Amino acid sequence: MNRQPRRRRRAEAFIFDLDGTLVDSGRDLAFSANFVRARYGLPELPEQVVVSFVGDGVGKLVERALADLDGQSADERRAEGLQAFLDHHDRHCLDHSRLYPGVLQTLRSFAGFPLMVATNKSRRFAEKVLAGLHVDGAFRRVVCGDDVARRKPDPEALALCLAGLDVDPGEVAMVGDGINDVLAARALGCTSVGCAFGLTARARLLAAGPDLVLEAFGELADHFVARRTPAPRKARP
Repeated sequence: MNRQPRRRRRAEAFIFDLDGTLVDSGRDLAFSANFVRARYGLPELPEQVVVSFVGDGVGKLVERALADLDGQSADERRAEGLQAFLDHHDRHCLDHSRLYPGVLQTLRSFAGFPLMVATNKSRRFAEKVLAGLHVDGAFRRVVCGDDVARRKPDPEALALCLAGLDVDPGEVAMVGDGINDVLAARALGCTSVGCAFGLTARARLLAAGPDLVLEAFGELADHFVARRTPAPRKARP
């Protein structure tokens, strides 16, 4: 049976999550979390466990990584642990982190579109990672967790990405591996594109009901036309 070609959609702008979407950063995040745990005599957590804590910002990641701290000073020690994580991750956030296969080529093929990043990661690390992996120049705007009052799944970061653009949210694709990305896209009225190859467990991502699912980043070009429709020329007087 001949396979029918996939009908490609049109979008006028793309917003991308960072960790688990553009960048495979799980090992570096786990390394920093386990560095903090070791300071408090806690056993190392498997990388996949730490990765499951990702998506709600670094504060939540550290809180979850140190959930088994007990005693009256547990909250204070978690606050200290957050600072230790930040200092360690600042030195090691690019030790193992890499762009997912197909990211560079796909961003180039969609270079004619407004491309943005909306991440719950703090700007301190988001800018460092994007610059270190040489893709910072690909994006018109990068909105980070410390730029907004309400992080994803609230759509505030997505709306800020689109500020000043004459683009309807219904013409925007939000590409991310997390449940928060799907929910934020749905709240703003964007098309949600789930990355099944990312840091979020596949079953959890699919349960959130993204509009489309990518098994590899390069498949984005299979779903969307990688050329903008030229604006109609105005008639000469």
